[in-house]
Amino acid sequence: MKTRLRDSMLLVLILIMVQMNRVHSQDPQWPVHTVCDSERITVTYRSCDPLQDVGFTFLPCPERLTDLVKIRLALILRQSIDELYSSYELWLNGHTILKRDEPLCLPHFPRFKFCGNRRGEITIVESSFKSKIDLPLKANFDLKLRAINQDGFLIACVNTTLSFH
Repeated sequence: MKTRLRDSMLLVLILIMVQMNRVHSQDPQWPVHTVCDSERITVTYRSCDPLQDVGFTFLPCPERLTDLVKIRLALILRQSIDELYSSYELWLNGHTILKRDEPLCLPHFPRFKFCGNRRGEITIVESSFKSKIDLPLKANFDLKLRAINQDGFLIACVNTTLSFH
């Protein structure tokens, strides 16, 4: 429990530092963050929300796709989440291979614990991933994820690149 709290606090501290750095920057875009860089895979991301960066971790950096990876995303809510809708697109080497819109939080159907979070709260989304097959890939995957609340307000927007070497 202490490790989880420490990891969450570290992620929040990184998020606050990135936000403070943004105020003093002349670049209109958020920086590209590298969250994983190994001989087999590189994972980078950039927030596409012009007002807010997000904190994102991908641990451990896997050597194989079949390794368990814990994913954590953190942000400070600028608007409440009564309803939340996600939209994501996945490209492989520049070609769209998946496009999907999905409700994440609906009235009377909160699928996730962040449903119902209020403006100003720090929201942390945690998940894990483990592939059933370890394909010998050499490819670049680009993922764009957008989350919009019930009022059409952009809650989060992230462009991620996964490069398999």
